[in-house]
Amino acid sequence: MEWERGNIMQVGSIVRTVHIAVPHGARGIVMRILGDMAMVTWYIGEPGASKQLNTEPFFLVDLIDTGEHVMPAGANLH
Repeated sequence: MEWERGNIMQVGSIVRTVHIAVPHGARGIVMRILGDMAMVTWYIGEPGASKQLNTEPFFLVDLIDTGEHVMPAGANLH
């Protein structure tokens, strides 16, 4: 499966990025979507099974949707 940049994200989407602010191989969970940006909690590797890094805003076009989805604890559903 080939990853596409700029897919429509939703809360709980597991994403990757090639942005220089994120370590290579890190994966994140979209916690909230605000217009054309998303708050993403980043992990060293697999979310929930590896060390959490930080939560930062990213433009949706800079995120690569992996096609995987989880419902993060404390996520805003509205």
